[in-house]
Amino acid sequence: MDRPTMPHTKEWFEWLETRNPQQALFTRTVIAVAGKNDVCSICGDEPAPVYRSVTETMATLRLCSDCHRIRASQHERFELWEPSQQR
Repeated sequence: MDRPTMPHTKEWFEWLETRNPQQALFTRTVIAVAGKNDVCSICGDEPAPVYRSVTETMATLRLCSDCHRIRASQHERFELWEPSQQR
């Protein structure tokens, strides 16, 4: 994969499994419990817009407002991302 991909897709999980298999498994579980895939990649809450990491080109996540705030407090920078925004 040479560009960001929409979170929770087959391609996204393939990419994540090579970098963080535990997070991939955890996110699959979150999605299964929520019963849909447009929820926060971390906790399963909604709404959960798609964000792209500012520091890691390929990394995208769905983040609820709480998880986005927590990640920001840990100095992780994310910006809202739309699939049409190719960088």
